[in-house]
Amino acid sequence: MQQIAVFGKVNLDTILYVDKLKIGENHICLQTLVDVGGKGANTAIALAKLGVKVVLAACLGNDNLSQSITKRLEKYGVDVSMLKYTNNQTGKTFIVVDSQGINTMFHILGANADFNPEYIDWTFLETVSAVFVQMGLPQDTVREVITMSKRNGKYVFVDPAGFPSDGSLELISYADTVAPNEVELLKLTKETQVEKAAKKLISLGVEEVLVKRGEKGATLFTQKASYHQDAYQVPVVDTTGAGDALNAAYIMAKFKKLDPRQALKIAVAASAITVTRQGTSSASPTKGELVEFLKSVQEDEIAKLL
Repeated sequence: MQQIAVFGKVNLDTILYVDKLKIGENHICLQTLVDVGGKGANTAIALAKLGVKVVLAACLGNDNLSQSITKRLEKYGVDVSMLKYTNNQTGKTFIVVDSQGINTMFHILGANADFNPEYIDWTFLETVSAVFVQMGLPQDTVREVITMSKRNGKYVFVDPAGFPSDGSLELISYADTVAPNEVELLKLTKETQVEKAAKKLISLGVEEVLVKRGEKGATLFTQKASYHQDAYQVPVVDTTGAGDALNAAYIMAKFKKLDPRQALKIAVAASAITVTRQGTSSASPTKGELVEFLKSVQEDEIAKLL
């Protein structure tokens, strides 16, 4: 079975559900939820739920929170042998979700900021076929992981969330797949149109750009063509973690060597399931749930491929 190494942040998420967020005012929370989060943890758990063999590389604090998070990751089937622990606090995110499912986040990086190259066990390159990297990690770490992975012939998937304002696009150019949302894509390319921005990344050497477009679905741009998949119509409860679920499902489809249209349908379906649920890592679908959803939207042939 192919294995992927995920390099990303791990947080404890505290989610507050309110009717409407109003800056400067007091709020009554309709509900609260605590979940394992961070793009690294979310993506690793989403992949494991889909049956993909995954090892997570990240930094947590040397505290009680990290112990419970590590146990949760193991419960989902994530290989935690590459986790490192520092004297900093475990990362935390406080998320406010309104009645439309829109989220506003407040981050404490904590141990995530400590994840320097010295913490990487490079023997992972001998056991994985693909690497997922998020840009919110220290830049030296991101740079070394991407370049070393490419030198060793690995498929590299980059989520540019957290791309620094002074960052160089040269780093992203080594990726096989870059998966920003619309806002991130336009910001990092300094363009005003999605297609033009995607083509700019491809001209730099990126093989494909997977654009997450929320209620509009997702669009995949390659050197030769573009493909679009509309969002499935579902009741939106919480959009937190939907992009991570989409990333994971797309990677799974790539592992199965499905064509771009099939991969997009699967990815958008995973995202659709996620937004109907509360939480972050806990909201992403299992492989069985994804199959059942695809059948419910008359995508029986694609469901059979899973």
